[in-house]
Amino acid sequence: MCKYKNLHTVFIMKKVALYIFLLLFAVNNSYAQRLLNANLVINPSFEQYTNCPNNGSQITFAYPWSDGLNGAGSSDFFHICSLSTTILNSINIQHPRTGGGESGIYLYGDWIENNYREYIFGMLYDSLKKSKQYCGELYTVLYNYSRGAIENVGMFFSADTLWNFDTIGTQPGLFSTNPQIENHKGIITDTVNWVKVNGSFIANGGEKYLVIGNFNENINTNYIEFIGAVGPYYYFDDVSVCECSFDINLGADTALCESESIILNPNLPNATYTWQDSSHAATYEVKQPGTYWVRAYVADYNITSTDTIVITAGDDNICNPPLTIPNIITPNGDSQNDNFVIQNAETYEIALQIYNRWGNIIYESTSYQNDFSCNNC
Repeated sequence: MCKYKNLHTVFIMKKVALYIFLLLFAVNNSYAQRLLNANLVINPSFEQYTNCPNNGSQITFAYPWSDGLNGAGSSDFFHICSLSTTILNSINIQHPRTGGGESGIYLYGDWIENNYREYIFGMLYDSLKKSKQYCGELYTVLYNYSRGAIENVGMFFSADTLWNFDTIGTQPGLFSTNPQIENHKGIITDTVNWVKVNGSFIANGGEKYLVIGNFNENINTNYIEFIGAVGPYYYFDDVSVCECSFDINLGADTALCESESIILNPNLPNATYTWQDSSHAATYEVKQPGTYWVRAYVADYNITSTDTIVITAGDDNICNPPLTIPNIITPNGDSQNDNFVIQNAETYEIALQIYNRWGNIIYESTSYQNDFSCNNC
């Protein structure tokens, strides 16, 4: 799923009340940083099509997907729009994970020739950027009449088309390349539940094609065999590729005032945390100055990220910044004293009431932003 958040929050609470001819209530604001990324895969769940499939070997109907072999392969496309009994029977055996479309290929074969392979070849909206980190993900499930299963489901990203790569054996054969993402979580034998295959990598730059398949020779494929009609055949759905980040950020070094606390929140999705005191909570409350660090581990991608923050004791300039209240404004449009500006107000959330000499309220705000100009006075 191409949505990853990198969020940190520092929250400090303070109350101050001042009485002159206005009332102030102050609470400083928390802040957050968010990072969201879009899926780069075109037609990621095989929903769009140029024609409804009516037979096997019609992956090209789910444009821009193809077999990667310039038509020499026999990769399949299934969609509920079909009137073909063959297509609908396959869908009834394994419904798409989402929507109405899915694809299917053989990932291992020695019954026709050694290293027989099929691939699903797709395109990205944009080429990958050099040295950027990307996350890839797909869902797959084993055809329930398969006579074997494998572990080595991979995703390969290339700046070139597949037919410019060498193959091992005759077409359709094994491509002699290494996928950037490959399943290492065991042989996929589930014929009912969709299994997620995912990982991350650093792009060389310029990659604009995506290939799904098995890129290992038979001898190097983790394979088991059991009773079945056909070789390991897998369905695929919901393919995604996005720029991602596993960096965490506890915020800049800061000061802590007496009787206050700071909540540190790395908020990395699906991570487990270890703090400097060996605790494992998702957040950490700081009540005294010191050096604090956290290590976040994302098991899904086998990635660890760390960050450290130094928190010192705050002095009066930090903990009790004076609120300087003006006694005059000149709202004449010359950008000088046009508004009623309270110095250091940015530290606080201010409720403001202004009265005229007769005691009538002429202005009121529950969240003042230094924007009162007295235009209607």
